[in-house]
Amino acid sequence: MVTLGVLLTGLLAGLSMQSDGIDILGDTSVGGLLLSSGGGGVAVALILASGTAMVVRRRSVLAGLSIAAAVVIGGSALLFSSDFAEVMAGGVLLGCIAVQANSTRVRQALLTASFLLGLLSVGAVEALQHSAIPRRYADYLTESDMGTPVVVPVLCVLVMVAAAWAARAEQGESPATDRDIRTVAAILLVAIGGLLLNMVFVFSMFQSLYGFGGRWYYGLFVVPVLFAAAGLLPGRGGVMVLAGTAVLLTSTTTAGVGISVSARAWTLGLVAVTAIAVAAGAALGLRWGRPLIGVAVLAVVCVTALFEQPPLDNVHYVATLIVFPAAAAYLYVACTPAAPTPSTLGLAIPAAITVPMVVTYGWTSYTPLTSALTDTSWPRVELWLSTGGACVAVVLAGLGMWALNRYRTLL
Repeated sequence: MVTLGVLLTGLLAGLSMQSDGIDILGDTSVGGLLLSSGGGGVAVALILASGTAMVVRRRSVLAGLSIAAAVVIGGSALLFSSDFAEVMAGGVLLGCIAVQANSTRVRQALLTASFLLGLLSVGAVEALQHSAIPRRYADYLTESDMGTPVVVPVLCVLVMVAAAWAARAEQGESPATDRDIRTVAAILLVAIGGLLLNMVFVFSMFQSLYGFGGRWYYGLFVVPVLFAAAGLLPGRGGVMVLAGTAVLLTSTTTAGVGISVSARAWTLGLVAVTAIAVAAGAALGLRWGRPLIGVAVLAVVCVTALFEQPPLDNVHYVATLIVFPAAAAYLYVACTPAAPTPSTLGLAIPAAITVPMVVTYGWTSYTPLTSALTDTSWPRVELWLSTGGACVAVVLAGLGMWALNRYRTLL
């Protein structure tokens, strides 16, 4: 039951920590960007997650915090609909379950797999909630038209039951965690650095006459911030941060795949494929874990972003839907065992850093924006530069992981 609790709690934390907050158009004040942007909530959630993993050790307290966080997430889904509260509760859940999973490497692998599945399945869960309504119109609908969410509230109830059961099954305290000042500095660096970069990016985007054009390079500043945080963590703790960095940068090159929400079978099939890929990657990482292999596969996934035209674009879709989830789970699990705080920090990085790395062009209600840009060469150049920057940064993260494994001892 404790193992099942780790699986369920990790899934709920992954579904909750990815903010869908939208920056308010034109509100470029510091307060507006902090409260309305996706970066504000996840920055606080990252501090809560890592702080909980670092400070709390008594299992009864962990169970109580998990139950309280599940109540907040369920209440947000059913009653008051607060994205900010849901994201912060997800951070508390992640920190609690990271401590509980610290006892065995198998539990850490289950936590990694379930949390990644939650992060990657947020869109599918939303699509299942908006039955027969195109997702692009959901923001214009009333709550009654959107339907009652089912998946998240049911999962919250299961998490509460599992947490209460775990509190009875496992008494006492978990092993001591590192509370070094360098760990605190690393947490604050990632949270505050990511938030400031998000604010700068949003401000420049609204001030620019050309929208996103030429602004992707702000994502490059994420790399030194995360590398510095990895260097601050004692021992091999920085390995998990660099793994999260590689996963984050690769995720910015993956393709968005649209599925009609009226075809529930296709949506459920997407979740099933993602779950199988994540489970396979976690199992391989547990049995034959080699972090550099995971980094190499992620770098290849980045390269496939250059395949835009048919039929090669199918290669990119396969890399996005199957290879990326498997390689991300493989890399994280290959870096275990890890202390709770670095593990929490590394897992949360793909959700906590909200600055885009690769140039993407969305769709309007009538026509794809890319169709208006086919006569010019600059979008292609931008894509090559941004994709190349992401690929190089992933390779550098792999080199950093190799250096930490070679020259630092395990905590």
